[in-house]
Amino acid sequence: MRIHFDDSLKLLVTTVADKLGREALSEGVVLRDTTGRLAFFSNSILSANLIERLSKLLRATLKQYARDDQLVADISEYGVKDLLSENAIISVDIEGHKIRLLDRRLVGADWLRAPAPPTSAPPRFVFSSIKGGVGRSTALAVVAADLAAKGLKVLAIDLDIEAPGLGAILLNDDTLPEFGLLDALVENGLAAMDETFLADLVSPSPLTGNNGRIDVIPVLGRRSLNNPADVLAKIARAYAEDIDQEGQVISVLDQISSLIDQFSDPRRYDVILVDARAGLHETTASALLGLGAEVFLFGLDEPQTYQGFRVLLSHMARFTSAEQLPGWLNRFTIVQGKAPAESELRQEFVEKCESLLISLGLGAEQKSKDEAPPQEISDFNELEWDDDISDAEVLPFDEPSFFSPIAIIDDPRYKSFNPLLKRDLIENSIYSSSYQELLDKINNSIPQNLE
Repeated sequence: MRIHFDDSLKLLVTTVADKLGREALSEGVVLRDTTGRLAFFSNSILSANLIERLSKLLRATLKQYARDDQLVADISEYGVKDLLSENAIISVDIEGHKIRLLDRRLVGADWLRAPAPPTSAPPRFVFSSIKGGVGRSTALAVVAADLAAKGLKVLAIDLDIEAPGLGAILLNDDTLPEFGLLDALVENGLAAMDETFLADLVSPSPLTGNNGRIDVIPVLGRRSLNNPADVLAKIARAYAEDIDQEGQVISVLDQISSLIDQFSDPRRYDVILVDARAGLHETTASALLGLGAEVFLFGLDEPQTYQGFRVLLSHMARFTSAEQLPGWLNRFTIVQGKAPAESELRQEFVEKCESLLISLGLGAEQKSKDEAPPQEISDFNELEWDDDISDAEVLPFDEPSFFSPIAIIDDPRYKSFNPLLKRDLIENSIYSSSYQELLDKINNSIPQNLE
């Protein structure tokens, strides 16, 4: 029988647990190399005979997914002790076993990072989606205009390198900065970004009036648009890891996080809005995991959305514990883009999201004041209610914002969104009918002294 990638890790875990025991498995490290081949490194001494027998069994079980050399080794082998303590090791649940996994990757290593804790002021909001065309960038522009109308100073950053759009929405030819985010990612590994270069990444949007301010870091600055033949060459280098003077690897996540930190002086900006790249690219990891931001995950009521949500959230679910829901979950909000006006149709989207989250172990639970343990359910229809307990006695238990998805009502006026030509589209009297739930969510997350 041929072994495939999705089978291999499960087979190694169950085989090692059977032969060495659950404790030895959990204390060791499973290594998956860049080709996908696997090996196991024990944190305790194993006899030579046991290593040979386990190696032979794993080769027969894993077939092409068995590592050629050092398929099984213990802590006495050269280099194993250092490997067992690497910072890149993550803890995951496989087939009911908690293991420590060292997943070597050519790309996508930033997805192995645990979500950063919430940042201090200014608050950050990431607008993300699995696919394009969901109204993500338009929503960010509307939010920026609304906050600026309240007198706040807003920084809008475009991270959608392959499909940039925020600069074209919020800036014109006269206000475009000399450089863009693409230039920063290309040049930061060659020389330090001084104050002059940083200042040339940002320009004010002409959309704001006399109240607040919207500054923009676009993907493409004036240099790129004047030399369009070089843009693809820049993109080819934008995702490269940098090496600092101490020889430390600086990933894309670290580069983007460091760049945004340099603009995060609360005396300069009240709010930072980030337009993440659609999909599950490396820069998406930096936005979702590395910025300590509140994340708005946009989607439409269609199969592609739920497939993408399942992939992303299944991965994120690994950053959880059996005891409690993770803190990052409370900073995620699902947004239904281009939602129908009929509430019953929007409810279908809510219920599908609820079902998905429950299936991934990220569902909301409830408990009463007497601390009765929550019921285990697989579907809301199976929940048994105690009629003797009043509604007032039932309290929410760590209910994440996921269980209150918000909707942006479809408005054909925003289909070809160009606020530089149609200024009325960023008037509250026009956008509030579609975007009010999103605006309320953001305003409730901003410190009151800023509003």
